Amino acid sequence: MIVSKWLRFEEMPPLPGRKTKCWLVTARQGGDILGEVRWFGRWRQYAFYPRPNTIFAGSCFTDLAEFTAAVRQVRA
Repeated sequence: MIVSKWLRFEEMPPLPGRKTKCWLVTARQGGDILGEVRWFGRWRQYAFYPRPNTIFAGSCFTDLAEFTAAVRQVRA
């Protein structure tokens, strides 16, 4: 599990037939599920898939961008 200032990234068990990893993104305070980080094939990189009706501040986007950049580096 990786924790940033506002978010928690927890690796999920691999889905059948998938080659790439997925992470569940939750709020550090309250533990609300905010979405998932998973591979987006057309862009050939990891992307954030938000849950409906979730709201984010700029610092959350920074945490998401840093996390996806880090997992992209590991994959390369």
